[in-house]
Order: sequence, then C-alpha cells, then structure tokens
Amino acid sequence: MERTDVYLQLVTQNPLLLAPIALFVALFVVIPLDKRLFFSLMILVPWLCVARSAGLGPIAAAAKLSSGGAYLLIALSALTHPGPKREIPGIVWMFVIVAVMGIFFVLTVQEQTIAIVLRVQWVCVTLAGVLTARTIVSYSDLKRIIDALTVGVVCALALPISSLILFPSESFLRGVGRFQPWGSNSNQTGMLFALATPLLGYAALSFKRISFRPFFLGLLALTIGMAILTGSRQTMVAIIMVMFPILLVVSKRPIMMMLGLVVAAVALPFVFSLGADADLERFGSLESGRLSIWKAYWTSVFPQRPLFGLLGTNGESYFKSLSEVGLHPHNAWFDLMYVGGAAFALPMVILTVYSSYCGFMIWRSRKLLPGDPLLYSIIVVLLGAMYFQGLFNQVVYWPTYTWSYLHVVLASIFICMWKNIREGYVDDALYDDEPSEDYFEENTFNDEEEFEDFSDTASP
Repeated sequence: MERTDVYLQLVTQNPLLLAPIALFVALFVVIPLDKRLFFSLMILVPWLCVARSAGLGPIAAAAKLSSGGAYLLIALSALTHPGPKREIPGIVWMFVIVAVMGIFFVLTVQEQTIAIVLRVQWVCVTLAGVLTARTIVSYSDLKRIIDALTVGVVCALALPISSLILFPSESFLRGVGRFQPWGSNSNQTGMLFALATPLLGYAALSFKRISFRPFFLGLLALTIGMAILTGSRQTMVAIIMVMFPILLVVSKRPIMMMLGLVVAAVALPFVFSLGADADLERFGSLESGRLSIWKAYWTSVFPQRPLFGLLGTNGESYFKSLSEVGLHPHNAWFDLMYVGGAAFALPMVILTVYSSYCGFMIWRSRKLLPGDPLLYSIIVVLLGAMYFQGLFNQVVYWPTYTWSYLHVVLASIFICMWKNIREGYVDDALYDDEPSEDYFEENTFNDEEEFEDFSDTASP
C-alpha cells in the first residue's frame, strides 16, 4: 500500500482530525485581506512540522495530506493581497514552469500516486513562493514576511521542546542516539532549527520591547542545543553560516553578548541533561556513505536516462531501491536529474547559480537599500545555507518544508531586486516606507559602526 493510501485511511478513520484544518480555513475567510498573508505564513511552519512528526500518527497524516492546501492558502493570500505588486521577470517564472514539467516526468512510475502528489505539491510551493515575492515591494513588506515566519517558528519549536521534556528517552529513536522529536527525521528536523536560529537571533537583537529579548535568546539557546542533539553535521554547518552575520554584530555589543552567554549557560546544560541518550561522536567523523551513493548515481543511473529521466519509463521506481543504489541520492540536483534528467535539472541549476549571484549583489548593495543592513545579510546567507544543504539532501526542492518555500521566495525577490538595481532603479528594488504595524524595531543598528568589517566590499 502506497504511503498516500495509508494517510488517507488514517484520516478517513479519524475525520475529526480535519477539524483544525477546517478551522484554519474558516479563520482565513474572515481575516481581512491585508492580514491573510501574515496569518498563512504564521501557521505554515508548525503545520509542516506536524506533518513531519510521524510519532503523532493520524495527526501527522492529516497535516501531510493537507500541506499542499497550506501553500494554496499562501498563494491565494498573496494573489489577493492589497496594494502594489512587483513585476516578476520571466526567469523567475521558470520555478513554476519547471515544476509543472515535473508532473509529466512521473506519470508512468511505479509509485504513481505519491509521485504525482509530490510533484503537484511542488507546483503549489513554487506558485506560493513567486506570488509571495510579488507582494514584496517595500521594506515593510519584507519585514512582514520575516515577522510572520518568526512567529511561526516560535510556535513550531513547541514540538521538539515538548518531546524533549515529556519523553526524553523516546525522543532518541532507532537506537542511533540522534534527537528525533515525535518520530521526525534528525536531518529534517534540522531544517527547522537552521531556519529558527537566524530569525530568533535577529528578533533578540531588534525586537521593539527589550523585555522580550531574553525570551528570544533563551529560545535560541534551546534551539542550538537541540540542533546539536540531532547529530546532524549539515545542520550545524548551516547554523554557523546563518548565525555569522548576527555574531559579528553581537561581538560589538558587550551587554548583549554577556546576556547571551548567561542565557546559554543556563539553557544548554538543561538541554544536554535531557539528552543524555544522545550520541555526539558522529561530529568527529565525516563518514556518511554519500560519496558512494553519488558515485553510483553518476556512473550507473544517470547514463541510462541522461536527458529526460523517468519520462516515459514503464514501472520504474520513483524511489530507487536501497539494494540498487540508495533510496535517495542525498543531493537536490541529483534527485532532479533522476526524476527528469538534464531537461529537469539544468533549469534549476541555472536558477541556483543566478539567484546566488543576485543575492550576493544585493548584499553588496545593502547600504543603498532601505532598512537594516543586517537583515539583508541574514537572508542572503540563509539562501546560501539552503543551497549548501542541497548538496547533502533534496529538501530544498521537497514540498513539505518551510525551508523549500522560503528558498523560492528569497531566490525570486533577489532576482527581482537585482534587476531593478542593475537597470539603475535602486529605489524600485525596495521602497522606503514606514510600516503601519511593526512588530520589530527598525533601524536598530548603526550602519557604519556595526558593518565596518564589510566596508571594503560594501559598494557595488
């Protein structure tokens, strides 16, 4: 029985599981148009985290089956969002076009139902991401997206924290000594932690009410502690990457640094005391078996169908057998190559390279843009971390993660903004405006003092 059939059976046996989803949809309808996008993004993160928590049983099944609906709510919110909309260059629409192409590559595979569902969900992800980028025309629009996701990760972190506190031993599953809250995969849970750390770090530095900053610092310390317990090396590298701009600023603010150290001195021992079953020895090794898997795909799989992948194959498995070469290639672009060959992977490689370039140019131009330069540094490095993790897993193009959606948003907006700057319309990249409703403090940092380390490369 395919996984989709299992999920459907679980949900049909427990129809009340759909009640929270119905409630979200009802709330969505009554919420004013200008608040719907914030609301949809806020619930997206915990929604998708529940979907990855297999230990929650039918609750996770209901969330996973409806994850495409979560993206559709975002797409609808973005489409109906009041105010001006950004012009989207043709290359950005390649995300959606290639996603639609992906459906045709899997029409004849062995696991047809689950494959088509996953590909349709990815279409929903790309559509939601591009339409969200279309709503970001001012600095407050960008901040609103960040604020909504920050609230979302705060809510989502309740899952791993509750698992660690309530069931510390059971949270280290499969006898491998890796933190897997509510049955989620360690590396997949790491995506939440890698997303949460820069958002919490930025909130701790810039939240308008100073009394709330220790809360964000405490939650940040707990998040880093839980990330260590996963034993995920790719997660820790990603966290180091996304926290680098924040640490540069904190190093120049002694009071904030001392407060952070005090909070960490309390929170980290607490986390580690609950994670006594954790096995952290894998941090001392680089061995993962990925090199042999990549070699097998490159020498045995891709040469068979280099141009169009699974297109037109008769009964070929959407998920390669472990006995053959490995269930997954553990590389985002290798996974695309397997599904659709060069016709599917090459456009996404082009988008990867070009969006990375545009992000770098946005970072170089950050002092010309409105708002806080630190925020631009964070989101640029965040996209880089997403692509880095894509070297070791396929999550960046997988439809059931906030990580995947945000990657499309950031890549799209960087391409759009750089187009404006390149053409000499810097003011059109992001308008400088005053938000009507601000959750976080703007202009927190002194441009020259806080970013003097970057002065040599700051100007485009």
